[in-house]
Amino acid sequence: MNPFDPTSAVLAARLQAWCVCLLSILVDAYQLGAVIGKGASVQVGGDTLQPDVMFIPAEDHQIVAADVVRGAPQLAIDLIPSRMPEAERASLRARYATIHVLEYWQVEVDRARPAFYQASASWTYDLIPPDKAGVHFSIALVELSFPVQWFQRQPDLFTMMSYWDLISDR
Repeated sequence: MNPFDPTSAVLAARLQAWCVCLLSILVDAYQLGAVIGKGASVQVGGDTLQPDVMFIPAEDHQIVAADVVRGAPQLAIDLIPSRMPEAERASLRARYATIHVLEYWQVEVDRARPAFYQASASWTYDLIPPDKAGVHFSIALVELSFPVQWFQRQPDLFTMMSYWDLISDR
């Protein structure tokens, strides 16, 4: 058993809160649904998953209960240590694909390095690199695109809202 690492716990909490903010800005601005942070479980069939962040579209509101989501979110994010073995990462991806999560991110907490996966027609995940400018485009939230370097910088609310032209930076 690994001893508690307060530095890693603080990094994870900060990154989790920032990911919730990142998604919530657009979800709230366009009334697209709900962003749920750590604490709620996802239950589909016999499997239970606990993503750190998830997006549930407004039309799927009926799957959300007080402490559980009984259906697949459109987007799920797991914050993982960089030392997590590839077999464990692949196992998580397979579980999310099996329950039909459209987009899945694995973000290394200690490096703030994301890996973006999007579902194929056969419900396996393809690793989706950012475009040539370093921007990720979501398929779960079509309004969502952002520079991947944001994970290292974690810009503030004003910067993100300006990027999406939700407010004027003048």
